[in-house]
Parts: sequence; C-alpha cells; structure tokens
Amino acid sequence: MTNITEIAKKANVSRTTVSRVLNNHPYVKPEKRDAVLKAMKELNYVPNFNAINLSRGKTNVFGVIVPKINHPFFSKLIAGIGEECNKHNYSLLVHQSNNDPEQEMEFFNRLKYKLIDGLILGSCISPHHVLDEISEFGNIVSCEASASKQVAHIFINHESGIKMAIDHLRNQGHQSIGLCIGNPKSGVGISRKKSFFHFRNEYGLKWSDNWYFEEQYTIENGIEIAKLLLNKSPRPAAMVVGSDYVAAGIIYEAKRQGIRIPEELAVIGFDNQPISKVIELSTIHQPIKELGQTAANLLYNLMNNKDVPNINKLNLKLIKRKST
Repeated sequence: MTNITEIAKKANVSRTTVSRVLNNHPYVKPEKRDAVLKAMKELNYVPNFNAINLSRGKTNVFGVIVPKINHPFFSKLIAGIGEECNKHNYSLLVHQSNNDPEQEMEFFNRLKYKLIDGLILGSCISPHHVLDEISEFGNIVSCEASASKQVAHIFINHESGIKMAIDHLRNQGHQSIGLCIGNPKSGVGISRKKSFFHFRNEYGLKWSDNWYFEEQYTIENGIEIAKLLLNKSPRPAAMVVGSDYVAAGIIYEAKRQGIRIPEELAVIGFDNQPISKVIELSTIHQPIKELGQTAANLLYNLMNNKDVPNINKLNLKLIKRKST
C-alpha cells in the first residue's frame, strides 16, 4: 500500500508538503501541489480519511439519532436536517435507536470519541444528566424539550398544540375526549400527556382510563384502537391523536363499523401529513422540516463558536377539516 513517503519521493517534495496537500493546507506552492497530486494519481494512492480527520480534529459529519427512520415525522425531520447539512458541506450520519437507551449511549460515544463533530437528538429517552455528561465531549442540539441545561433546544410547543386540539373539540360541543400518543418517555410524549391531563382537569372534561393509549404509531395501531373503543361503554365523543396515521386507522375502522365521523366520533391528529388531506382529517400542523433545518443551523453555529439561544420554540397551527 502506498504511503506518503513514497509520494514525497516520487513528487520530489517533503513529507510535510504531502501532508499539507492531503489536509488542503493553503500555503503550498501550486507547482508542488500539482506534483503531489500527480504522484498520488500515478501511485493509485487512496487517502485514509480517518487518519486525516483525526489529525485535523474534524470529520465534517453531524450525527442524528431518531427512534425510527421510517416514521413520517422523523423522515421529514431528517430531510430538513440533511438539506442544511448539504449547504454547510457536512455529511449526515443517522442512527435508529428503537427507543433503546443502550443504543442511544452507543451512538453518544461517537461524539465522545470524535467520530462525529456534533449531535442532533431527534428524540431520545436518556435522562438529562446523561445528556449533560455527553455534552462535555461536543456540541448537542435537541429537537425536543429537555431538563438538560447544557444542551441547546429547538422544539415545537406541544402544550399549545394539545390546547388547540382540545379547545377546537370543546367548541364543537365535546366534553368526553380521549388521548392517544406515541412514546410516553420521550420529550414530546411527556409534554403531550402532561398538557392533556392539565387541560382535562382545568376544563372538567369527562374521562375514562379506557380512553388513553400510548406507544401507538401506525395505521394498524389506529385500527386496533378503534376496535377497542367501539366495543367499550361509555366511549369518548372525540379523540386527540398524536399521529395522523394512527388517526387515519381509527377513522377507517370506525367507518367500517358504521360509525359516523364526526357526528358519533370526532378525531383530530397531529403533523398535517399528506394522508390527513386525503381523508379530510383535522390536524395540528407541525413545522417538522423547519424543526430539522433550524436544529442543523443551530449545531453549525455552535461548531463555529457562535452564540445561540439555549431554548428555541416553533409554533403550531390548527387545520380544520371534516373529521371534527
């Protein structure tokens, strides 16, 4: 395997000059740079970028951790992050954690051992003291609220979204409202659940424990929820659902069983995914792509020693359609 000593000999330059060319150092005479590049080509030399990055102390790679890559929310989030990474000439390394704390820690170690330059948390369940410890090894930006004081946050105001959904349903005359969320241990899940029960108590809404569901993510999950709800008495007049896809499953099964939407069961989702328009689902629009873009730009600014706010919020919007 060719090494820099052989390249230096063939190009008739020093090893230092070869190293400078490999590291794209600006202070190399053009004729010497050309000689080194020519020698590399003739010797079929392939640079060891791991060694180069180690010497530079920089990989030009951002890491992002999400529970599921194929989840509509996280796929759109990753797309937003990726767009901004391209603008800043950074590559993006995506890790799927499956909400496993050991998987999260394994990826955190990439930041610790300088295999990535910075880390974006799409969603994670590791406690804030772990994030505080990991932040000592590099810059971290979270896309959800966290108690960590060492990590910059850019997140969607889920409390306001839950309030929008409940207020809309109450304006339609509904007082018995159920809740369905995704991961109850994530920042999003914690915020939505806490906010919902806060407003349930504040507004004096009717309630049954049978109207609460968690760890629900797919259309198939929604179908099963509807089967359970429609076989119980009493059943809620309306459902707040943390995913448009789960909401779509609920509506599908309810209609299949002859339940009129929204007269007998009103349903409101979250995210404003394309499916919500197709099935005329009322939903809370989340600026998911903007969330990813902002997170990537915050991390880039941190990498370049710029001051950034520790807490950043994005607002939501109610989209009214025929399911409510």
